Amino acid sequence: MNIALIVTDARPLITLAVADALDTLKLLGTRIVIPDMVHFEVTRYADKPGARTLLAWVERNRQLVELAATEEFAEFQALLAFNPTLRTRNRGEMAAAEVLAAELEEGIDAGLLLFEDSDIRKANFLVRLPDSVLILSTPTFLYGLQWRKLLPDAERILERATRGTRDDGACGGRLDLQRGRARAG
Repeated sequence: MNIALIVTDARPLITLAVADALDTLKLLGTRIVIPDMVHFEVTRYADKPGARTLLAWVERNRQLVELAATEEFAEFQALLAFNPTLRTRNRGEMAAAEVLAAELEEGIDAGLLLFEDSDIRKANFLVRLPDSVLILSTPTFLYGLQWRKLLPDAERILERATRGTRDDGACGGRLDLQRGRARAG
């Protein structure tokens, strides 16, 4: 079965990197797809939470992780040449929509979209998803792995992420992961 786990924005990657739990993405045995724009959002500044951890993890897992090229990121790179301080606002989600459309066109059997809860409500491309595409928040994903007995303790990972995430704007405020929401610090 051709299943793609698409990480649709930076926060799930930051959450899992801060908790030293990126390997949980591999536990379902599906293809892991990270849009290039989302990867850039996490790794643009190496001193931000999760950046170095994600870079090293992607390098170690090159055979399992696909960094999907998008037109959204290509456009952003061109604009960045004119304005090096340009913000990425919503471009990760737009790149994820581009990746999902390509995956559906290629005929995936199922797609799993990994979001943070607060981002699910604002994602415009979620309006007309086929039944074969599931939306998961990071906590839901982890608890699902625990329920399937692929992970011993989802709560422990969420607690590590909460303790390790700084309120410096890199994650859109302090993460309230037990409730699956981001809130302003």
